[in-house]
Amino acid sequence: MHPTNFTYFLILYIVLYIFSRIGLFLLFKKAKVNLPWLAFIPIACYWPWIKLTGRPKTWIFWSLIPAADVIIWFSLVIDILESFGKFTFKEQVIGVLFPFYYYPKMAMDKQVVYLGKSRDEAFRKKFIVRKKGGGREWADAIFFAFVVAYIIRTFQLEPYKIPTSSMEDSMLVGDFLFVSKMNYGPRFPITPIAFPLVHQEFVKGVQAYSEAIKLPYMRLPGFQDVKRNDPIVFNVPIDAFDPIERPVDKMQNYVKRCVGVPGDKLEVKDGDLFINDQLAFQSPNLQHFYFIMFEGEAPSADDLTKKYDIYDFEIVNSTTLRMAVDKETISKIGESYKIISVLQDKYPKGKVYYQLSQNEYDKYIMYFRDNSTFINNIKVDLITIEEKLRKQYNAVLTVKKGQTLADKDFKTLGIFHYLPLTKNFDSFYVFMDDKNFSTEKYSIVPKIESITPKYIEANTGCFPQSSDNYFNKDNYGPIYLPKRGEKVSINKTNFYFYEQAIKVYEGNETFELNGSTPYLDGKEISNYTFKYDYYWMMGDNRDNSSDSRFFGYVPETHIVGKPLFVFFSIQYKKKFPDQQSDEQEMVKVRWNRLFRSIK
Repeated sequence: MHPTNFTYFLILYIVLYIFSRIGLFLLFKKAKVNLPWLAFIPIACYWPWIKLTGRPKTWIFWSLIPAADVIIWFSLVIDILESFGKFTFKEQVIGVLFPFYYYPKMAMDKQVVYLGKSRDEAFRKKFIVRKKGGGREWADAIFFAFVVAYIIRTFQLEPYKIPTSSMEDSMLVGDFLFVSKMNYGPRFPITPIAFPLVHQEFVKGVQAYSEAIKLPYMRLPGFQDVKRNDPIVFNVPIDAFDPIERPVDKMQNYVKRCVGVPGDKLEVKDGDLFINDQLAFQSPNLQHFYFIMFEGEAPSADDLTKKYDIYDFEIVNSTTLRMAVDKETISKIGESYKIISVLQDKYPKGKVYYQLSQNEYDKYIMYFRDNSTFINNIKVDLITIEEKLRKQYNAVLTVKKGQTLADKDFKTLGIFHYLPLTKNFDSFYVFMDDKNFSTEKYSIVPKIESITPKYIEANTGCFPQSSDNYFNKDNYGPIYLPKRGEKVSINKTNFYFYEQAIKVYEGNETFELNGSTPYLDGKEISNYTFKYDYYWMMGDNRDNSSDSRFFGYVPETHIVGKPLFVFFSIQYKKKFPDQQSDEQEMVKVRWNRLFRSIK
């Protein structure tokens, strides 16, 4: 990625580095160290430093390892302060946080002399006579944890837990990952005053950061650019679940796959992703929601969790499940259970499934509350009917006069769930395979009078949130991803696609459409040159992912890092899989996922 505002950082860093290294050089000379000029060379400066303080020589190799290098640095700073007689907590805090000031001050102070190797037992007996009290030990430990954790989490590595199933099966609920900040370049904290072990809040309503100081967006050089299909951790641009307006670096962290990079044309057609008019890379673990109907009883919730490690599933009825799986898992399930019908749950272009209005819902609740109703000898109690009323349907089925449908008739037509519309059960809302809508198909069940598709045109919450947007999760775009420094034509057609990026992410005061003419900060424009690169993120669990289809472009300013590997994994299951509940309970530790790389 592009280093941003790097020049400002570099100038400041060089000035502070020179002052601290001059101080270190003078301290080395005061201690009569050979080759004191090594103080100016990164990494190499540790060699005389280690000898000066009495640390093991192997530390020079540990200093080459990310995260370990921060611990080595912190320890050596404390060691050299003690070697020159700085033992108080205040002195050591100043030495760690402001070495560019304190090292030269110590070196110029004639009363400050080298006392010896601070890690030697004889030194500690002589100069650290009294054992530190409990309060001082706690203060030292907290200060160490605060500084080390802050530096490592900000510039190197950060642990991250997968909270949702949006990236299954690539990353599972309960996976704990290490995320590298170095691959794409560490981003400086926009809110530098923050508690390092908490992202947003200590407890609800108590922020773990302060906005007293806010820095501009700055990013250091990284090892690589963001590539198409990289898994990425980023700050979500629009968080529908967090009403609080937060700085960019304190917005919720999401992990998705970057399916589109700057300059790409992107489109979703009938559930398939296309990049630059070519079918895009399909992750080997790509999941969709499927309705699966079985000959007999469907697999139990325990079987789905423990045997197949499936987290997202819904029990439709005793023989039908709706679950997020890949095709390979469906085949595995088919080895143990006889599958009658499989239907991918996807919307048609420009439409969504029908769902009961509030008036219809209330009418049905009142009716079934007062009537014991039987369909094919199966009682439909109030809880069951409430679940049916919340479901989505795609057709209306009408039965011929005097006829009654049996359970096998519904199965024959691949009807996964249904809701009676009348007391006589001569018409139903149904959800079924749309291939069976035609007369030729449904005539195999002579009792049926007709099947009429039932869809609605509606805004499904997809980006952008304009009234004439009828995109859905399965049919989206085409859209274009802007790139840094590119001049893009702005008009009435694409205004709402770029509105959020130009106004919010790029910091322009006003960007509006007057009639068919766009205005930027009060001036009419026909094109705009973008300041940042923009990316498109999607989950591998395509039908259960809050991603760019809903919150839009992800600017480079929001990129956090690249997931490297799983360092721990706990399998969870939904405590109440047949209810609308997110409550979880632990199943087991997934030992087979430890140290698995993320692809």
